[in-house]
Amino acid sequence: MKAIQVTGPRQLEIIEAPMPEPSDGEVLIKLAALSVCGTDMMAYRHPHPEEDYPLGVGTPCHECAGTIVESKSADWPVGRRVIYLPALNLNGGAEYVVAQPETLVSLPDEGDLGEWLMCQPFGTVLYALSQAGQVADMNVAVLGQGCIGLLFTMVLKELGAGKIIAIDPNEHRLAMSRKLGANLAINTSRVAPVKVVQEVFGNLGADVVVDATGDAKALDTCVEMARMYGTLVLFGIPEERKVTFDYLAAISKQLTMIGTVSATCEDPARPIQEAVDILSKGKIDLSWMITHRFAFDEAPAAYDLYANRNDGLIKLILNI
Repeated sequence: MKAIQVTGPRQLEIIEAPMPEPSDGEVLIKLAALSVCGTDMMAYRHPHPEEDYPLGVGTPCHECAGTIVESKSADWPVGRRVIYLPALNLNGGAEYVVAQPETLVSLPDEGDLGEWLMCQPFGTVLYALSQAGQVADMNVAVLGQGCIGLLFTMVLKELGAGKIIAIDPNEHRLAMSRKLGANLAINTSRVAPVKVVQEVFGNLGADVVVDATGDAKALDTCVEMARMYGTLVLFGIPEERKVTFDYLAAISKQLTMIGTVSATCEDPARPIQEAVDILSKGKIDLSWMITHRFAFDEAPAAYDLYANRNDGLIKLILNI
């Protein structure tokens, strides 16, 4: 079978790999739609020790959907369409994968698998906001308007947030922010966002600040934007493992800081299944997320495009 493999920083190849075989209780999935996430950049773009290369087969990819073609689990029959959640292994970039039942999300028989796959990032945002407490009528600043930041903007609007300020240096993303419900979209290449946030929210700061940037320096900005006793929702994962910030400033404001990585919660599939159920009922539209599609053989170009974050990219799909 074909699979991706990273052989060096920003070097990705299509390789031939052995077909996996399911053990008792497992299923074999033929994947049909993959997507790239900012988390994947830790393996793709961020340099690792030379001796670590090549990275594992199928790495990095953790957003993938397909159909069960062999099952040794009574609850997951052949023919069922699923999202597969490889959690922090990021090894879903292959034509076939073996999965355990707890890593599966059931999908309807109809509809584009690429669009259903968007429930994976959507579900992680739902989980994050479920941990954040009250957001209705709250003033919120969302740093970063990539895929995840835009989803935060959309969901916060649906949950009845007061004013939402979207922050990003990319104008096409800010345009989408406005469509999804942002009351104000700030281009950081033109204005100082902290000053604007404080002024708009009455020189107090935001009730809730969401970091969806993956920028190691963003935490200090979040602290500056937050009001006294505010809440920080820390979603973005920097490529650098160690991050420093002004600890005294954070505790002086007595901020509540919430780190939300749904892949490591007690039941990672649950919020994604909730997202699928919401999309199934027609309550939301996620089609706006997919701006690019590639064939699986074009994975090197797709990953490079995502790493550069250009060409109007929000989310891309690799079709197998």
